[in-house]
Amino acid sequence: MLIAPIAWGAIIHVPGDQPTIQAGIDASSDGDTVLVADGTYTGDGNKNLDFKGKIIEVRSENGPASTIIDCENDGLGFYFHSGEGKVSVVDGFTITNGSGKEARGGGGIFCIDSAPTITNNIITGNTTDHNGGGIYCYQSEPRYPSPVITNNTITGNKASHGGDGGGNACYQSSPGIANNIIMENSGSGKGAMRGGGGS
Repeated sequence: MLIAPIAWGAIIHVPGDQPTIQAGIDASSDGDTVLVADGTYTGDGNKNLDFKGKIIEVRSENGPASTIIDCENDGLGFYFHSGEGKVSVVDGFTITNGSGKEARGGGGIFCIDSAPTITNNIITGNTTDHNGGGIYCYQSEPRYPSPVITNNTITGNKASHGGDGGGNACYQSSPGIANNIIMENSGSGKGAMRGGGGS
């Protein structure tokens, strides 16, 4: 699956130029790349990460084994809700210990009214009280194109309290899901994956 490249822009280094991932996002403009150095990122500014509708790429320097977003069971990794499209990209992180407590779910990544690209990540050890322990895509259709979820490892996530889709859940959304490893996730409702309302 081909993803259109973002036009050339500035590279904002975290923590070189900005102290947290969210600070890097906030300092960016459309077309920029937020490039995150190796390390484990915790605390405020490194969870509930919000692109705020920007056409940017947030990626690690050396891949998910080296760059970890640890939500410490207090928030989720990324929250897309401002109409982001396929050229808003998350690339190359481990996202772990996310806790999706929003009414609709999403432990690691929650997408509502948006369709970003989520690629080359390890999404593991996240939980939600609702749907989509790893990733939850909600209501992208018909206003936005489908999210792209490709080349990720989605494992060991859980949707509890009757939630559906321990690994990935979709409602009124039809993401392009390709070349992922999705295993050993659990949902107390409808198992590892769930789709409905257009998925």
